[in-house]
Amino acid sequence: MDIQEEQLTEAGLLDIASHWINELAAENYDAVFNALGFAMAYQTPELTGAERIKAEIKKYRSDQYYPGVTDFSVSLWESASGGNPSPARIVRSYKPNDLKVIATIELDLPLNGKWSDLLASFVVFEVGNNRNTLILEDITNL
Repeated sequence: MDIQEEQLTEAGLLDIASHWINELAAENYDAVFNALGFAMAYQTPELTGAERIKAEIKKYRSDQYYPGVTDFSVSLWESASGGNPSPARIVRSYKPNDLKVIATIELDLPLNGKWSDLLASFVVFEVGNNRNTLILEDITNL
């Protein structure tokens, strides 16, 4: 997904990432994968990228925040409450580098209406000609 120069602020990047989290809440896994890709999709070639995104969410478990719960889906960003008392909302900007990484965004996902510690990681790359692109790097429970 192309990112405009004026969107490269902390607030702009959080808005963009929040939009994609809400797409996950709508279970638009194909749309997310088609727009952002999923860097970890290559690990399971028997699944499509969209199926891999869904599988990462579904395999989440947390005795701390969701004791006994085994079925998970992403919730709307704006309506999540409870669960993880300190959900991650981290944006890092980088100086020019050989990897062309401009910024990273790390957000804990809202699951089943509550905040989790399932982290979605996004990366913004410079792709040339004043163009930047956003990818979904990983979804992981650290």
